[in-house]
Amino acid sequence: MKLQVEQAKEHIGKPFPYTCTEPATVLGDVTAFPWSRHDITISGEFRYDGQNYIVEGTVRTEGEYECTRCLTPLTHVQVTPFKETFGVLKEWQNAEDAEIIPFDGETIDVTDLIRETLIINEPSQVLCQDDCKGLCVHCGANLNVSPCSCESFVVDPRLAVLRTLLDKDDD
Repeated sequence: MKLQVEQAKEHIGKPFPYTCTEPATVLGDVTAFPWSRHDITISGEFRYDGQNYIVEGTVRTEGEYECTRCLTPLTHVQVTPFKETFGVLKEWQNAEDAEIIPFDGETIDVTDLIRETLIINEPSQVLCQDDCKGLCVHCGANLNVSPCSCESFVVDPRLAVLRTLLDKDDD
């Protein structure tokens, strides 16, 4: 995923829009992620500020996930913003201390940036609906489909002795 940016140097401050759709395989070995079998779309704009190139936009992908609560399969669409500064490092600058990412001056390769953005923003929980009721802890029934016949109030067996105190009459 490369952006041709040399034309921006002639127009300081002017935004140049871009859009690119590629299969996730261009990001390297990302087979561990559900979005690895789908296309990735990046869109946004870049501009030259007189010294550096500012690249910003969004990355959109989708993947096949399971609901964290009820294990129902679902397709989750993720749209994540990103912004990064690229520039040609001078000889006296230390690349490790710089806040800009070095590049050759003509094309900016955003492949690493997109891969890192997607991996860092991988959702820890994906829900089929905001009010997902999940599974019954006793019988495993999906509570979104129908209520189960399990007793709703179950006492922890370690605390069952204390319940006998509540059952006695205070007489």
